[in-house]
Amino acid sequence: MIYIAFLIFTFLILLFAFYQWQYFMIFRPTYIKERRLCQHCSFLSAKMEDGIELEGAVYEPKNPKSTLLMFVGRSHDGVALLNRLSQVYPKSRIVVFNYRGYGKSEGVANEKNILQDGLKIAELMQKNYGDFYLLGYSLGSSVAAYVASKHKVSALFLIGAFDSIGQLLRQKYSRISYMAKLLRYKFKTMHYIENVEADTYLFVSRDDELIPLQNARNLKKYIKNLVHYEEFSGLSHTELFWDPRVTNKINEVIT
Repeated sequence: MIYIAFLIFTFLILLFAFYQWQYFMIFRPTYIKERRLCQHCSFLSAKMEDGIELEGAVYEPKNPKSTLLMFVGRSHDGVALLNRLSQVYPKSRIVVFNYRGYGKSEGVANEKNILQDGLKIAELMQKNYGDFYLLGYSLGSSVAAYVASKHKVSALFLIGAFDSIGQLLRQKYSRISYMAKLLRYKFKTMHYIENVEADTYLFVSRDDELIPLQNARNLKKYIKNLVHYEEFSGLSHTELFWDPRVTNKINEVIT
């Protein structure tokens, strides 16, 4: 009897550890203290429905050709990225907000609030800047797909995107695929994208060390209005985000 109780206790401890471990696998709150905004950049802030305030920033070039809202990756300080983003997309107004717990944003991120916050930001974007394009990278691609399924956007760009966290687990760790039922976070990008009416652009790397090619190709099947799909070789997950072939294609559309 004591042995059975010990096994049950050990199993519960392992389940708890797995549950807590998932947060750090999905989210990696980042704050870069040495960041400096460019000459045409300024800070923003937005209060969410529950009173949490998110930190953001905008790059405002003279006579912008378009407006681009970006949702970045799980280990990015989005505000700190704005300087480089302004060099890559120089003719467009760029808006980025940090997720909860990232940069100087308040709160702690989870799946529900990161999606709801994204939709709230989109509504504020529409109110303050009018129509806008939407770009999502890595984890941000799931947020972007969710937002685009609920709010009209001029076009949707997905870089380093995946179908769902569950499918990623099954693809990368097939021996423990049964654990998918215990996942704390789902981020079912493939279900969000089914309801996106906007033209969608999907950029994928065959050598992405984080997102297996099969997961990206599976996501492709669910896209309703896929107008551009491109696979690259020899690019890491990060390199894909900055590759000139990707950014040039996006610039062709937004400017």
